[in-house]
Amino acid sequence: MRKILQIIACFIIFALTLSVNASETVPIFYIDAKDKTATEIGTTLGKAIKKKWPTIEKKYDTYLAQVVEQKQFNEWLPKKIRLIIPNIDPAYQDEVRAIISTWNISHHDQIGDGYLSLNEFWLLQLIIDIGNGPNGSGFGVFGTASVLGSPIVGRNLDWLTIEELRSLQAITVYEYEQRTVVNIGFAGYVGVISGFNSDGLFVAYFNSPQGILYPPPPRAEHAVVFDLRKALETTTKISPAARIFYNKHYDSSHNILFADKKTVKVLEQPLGLNAYLRTDKSPVRIEMLWNRIHQIAVVDCFVLRGSPTNCIHSIDRYQWHRFQKLAQFNSGQSAYVNDVINIMFDTLNPYQEIFNKNTVQSMVFTPKDQKLYLYTVPLSGIHDAMPLMKEVSLMIPVSKNQTSYFSKILFIIGFLILIGIWIYGNYSFLINKIKNFKES
Repeated sequence: MRKILQIIACFIIFALTLSVNASETVPIFYIDAKDKTATEIGTTLGKAIKKKWPTIEKKYDTYLAQVVEQKQFNEWLPKKIRLIIPNIDPAYQDEVRAIISTWNISHHDQIGDGYLSLNEFWLLQLIIDIGNGPNGSGFGVFGTASVLGSPIVGRNLDWLTIEELRSLQAITVYEYEQRTVVNIGFAGYVGVISGFNSDGLFVAYFNSPQGILYPPPPRAEHAVVFDLRKALETTTKISPAARIFYNKHYDSSHNILFADKKTVKVLEQPLGLNAYLRTDKSPVRIEMLWNRIHQIAVVDCFVLRGSPTNCIHSIDRYQWHRFQKLAQFNSGQSAYVNDVINIMFDTLNPYQEIFNKNTVQSMVFTPKDQKLYLYTVPLSGIHDAMPLMKEVSLMIPVSKNQTSYFSKILFIIGFLILIGIWIYGNYSFLINKIKNFKES
C-alpha cells in the first residue's frame, strides 16, 4: 500500500508540472527571447517563418496590392509611415528589420510586383494604424457573472482578407525573462492585434471610425499595435496597461478590449481626444443602453456618454443590442466558457451577425489559467457549417511574479503527501504510542 501511495504522490507532482502541447490550430512559433537582442529575436523568427512559407514575400505583396493602391502608398510613405516609425520602440524597429533581412527583400517599392521591400513591410506593420483597421466585436464576463469567479473574454476579428493573408495566420510566443507574451495574428507581424501574457493580461484592438479620412498627422504619431505589444511585455493589469495609451496621439480612432485576472474593461480612444476606460457601470449613450452587471461588450463604435457619436452603422447597433440580450448572466446563472463561445459564434441575423462572413478569428480567453480557445477561418474564407473553437495548448512558463507562489503551493502539496505516507507507514507504531500514553 505504501508503494501505491508513493506512486500516486509522484504522479500528482508530475501532473502539476506537466506541459502538454496539443495539436496546433495554427502554426505556433516559440521564440526564446531571454538575453537576446531584438535583432537576434527577429532573425530567429524570420528564418522560422521563411522555412514554413518559402514564398511569404509574394503572399504579403499580393495582399497589399488588394488593399492599397500604389499612389496611396506613395503618399503614405512620407506623410505617415516615416513619421510614425521613429516613435516605435527601437527594439521593435530592429525586430522588423531583422525579420525581413532573412527574406528575399526587394529594393523597389512597387506593390503587386510579387516582391516585398522594407518600406512595403513597414506598410504591412502599420496598415492598421494608418487606415485599414480590422473590425469585430468582443464580450466578457467576470465576478458573479462568471462561473470561474474571474474573467472569461471573447473576441472576434473581422477583416476583409484574401487567401494569401488567411494562409499566414500564426501565433508567436515570446519567452522573456520576466514573462511570456503570446501574439495571436499573422506570421512576421510584430505588433499585436490580439494577445495576452503569462500574467493573464489580455488585449485586443478594434477599429472605431469617426468618418475622418485619416488626415496627415500634425506631428509624429504613435503606433497602437506596437504599444499593445509593449503593454503585454511590461504590465500585468488593466490600469497600468491603459496608461500606456493616455496622452498619446494615434492616426486611428479605436477601442481596446482589456482583461486581467479580476475584471474586463474597454478603452475608448477617439482620434485627437482623451482616452477613457469604460466599465460595466459606466454611463453610456441613451440609444446604447447596457445595464449588465459584471458583463461588458465592445463593437466598432464608442458608447460612453462623453465619447463622440459614431454608432451610425446598423451592424454596430445590432451587435450591441444583441450582446445586451445575450448578456443574461448573474450569480444564480453564471457563464461558463462554452456560454461565451456560443455568444461569439452567434449568427441570429444572417446579415448582421456577431459571427459573420468577415470573421477571420474568433477566440475566448480565461486570464486565470491562460487558456486560449481559437477558431480560424479556412483558407477558402468560407466558414465551417459547425465552427469549433479548439483549445490551443501553449507551453507558457509562468511569469516570475507567479513562480514563487506556485512553488509554495507545490511544496505544501508535496509536504502533505509525504506526511500522509509517513503516517500510513507508521500507523501501528503511532497507535501503540497513543495507547501507552493513555494507560500511563
